[in-house]
Amino acid sequence: MSPMDSYESWSNHQTASAAELEDHLYTHLQQCRQREDADTVLQRFSDLFVEADVTYPDSFVWDVLVELAYRPYSEREFKYTLNRCSYTLINPWSTQPRDHWAIPALVQLFESIPDSPARHSETQRIRELSRRFTKTDQYAALRRFANLIDEEGEVEKSIDDQPVAKQLKRYPFLYDSSLLTKDSDQDQKMQVGKLRRGAEADLGVKLARYCNQQKHGASRKITNPTRLSSTELDQALAYYTGKVEGNRSHRDLAQMFRAYSKTVRSFRDFKEEFLEYLLSPLADADPRYVNNHFGKALRQYLRETLHDFDGQRLTDFIVITTCQKLLNFLVVQGRPQPVFRRFWQLLNEVGHTLTVGLLLRVVLFCSTVKPWLENRLTVLFNYHERCACKEVPWLMDTLEHTNVALLTNFGKFGYSFT
Repeated sequence: MSPMDSYESWSNHQTASAAELEDHLYTHLQQCRQREDADTVLQRFSDLFVEADVTYPDSFVWDVLVELAYRPYSEREFKYTLNRCSYTLINPWSTQPRDHWAIPALVQLFESIPDSPARHSETQRIRELSRRFTKTDQYAALRRFANLIDEEGEVEKSIDDQPVAKQLKRYPFLYDSSLLTKDSDQDQKMQVGKLRRGAEADLGVKLARYCNQQKHGASRKITNPTRLSSTELDQALAYYTGKVEGNRSHRDLAQMFRAYSKTVRSFRDFKEEFLEYLLSPLADADPRYVNNHFGKALRQYLRETLHDFDGQRLTDFIVITTCQKLLNFLVVQGRPQPVFRRFWQLLNEVGHTLTVGLLLRVVLFCSTVKPWLENRLTVLFNYHERCACKEVPWLMDTLEHTNVALLTNFGKFGYSFT
């Protein structure tokens, strides 16, 4: 853009749409990233959004930023602008290993917004909007993305002493719900998808090789790729991929129940059979689960779910909604103040293998709700992300088991279900 173009654009800035003004910011940051090193770009980013320096060298860009900060609804909308400005730099940096360090460095900038009153009202306004940004879902996702990319992390600490947030890299099924927000653009979705597929492939192949070694032996020892003990992993692999009822695996039983559900007369009848399908592994381990507190609560919950549809035939809507509500019941309800007492008690009573196996039966029957299961577990992860791993061993083991259950049943890494 020539100086004259800039002048003409700015002369009409009050009639420009917010999107047009934002594009000036994004373009400016893109151009800076392309011609300057990461250190210089980070300083520019700080001058604009953290220090909010009125002497910023590109006066046109500064004026655009000020106009956005004072626009109506800026207190509601500015977080989206700032989020995209951040990813305008972060997405390209994430594809260049030499620039990975700059991603946590950019996120860290927001921790140093000056608290003292500024000399200029424009500076004060932008700093306040940036400070509000640090309280949003967008910033939380940005911080998690930095943790995922950060190669330094907290390597000096043992895993038990590290915060849960630092373990995100190990659990690709959490990526979508942890790293994406409602305003994530297509570039960010593609980047997260690429990272997830890469992490799943890496762990999936290692698990498949380990599983093959345990069944057939191997000339070269394959290391256990999980944080479960070898005994725990062997039991988990056997349960999630082996025979659990007669000669049938969880996958076989889900397929059979799915075929049955297409012939059931009513939703009411389906719910009674669905209850038996879900409870049978728990009842086999402990017959009390047919009529104990958990069994009764689950039965009552299913009977009350969408009861207005009880007399109808099954539809995709009924099945998907029922399974989503069931996962809320089994794992966690709510988000800001999640309730997960029932899930925690079940883990303590029957163990991680049977509990995660129960969740696996739900998503094998209705694979459409697999992202919803991932979302429910993400709620638990995000809620505890500032805890040390040793403070929530039940959660860390749940995530490890879920990795094994989902990768073996939904990945394409050569597992045999025998």
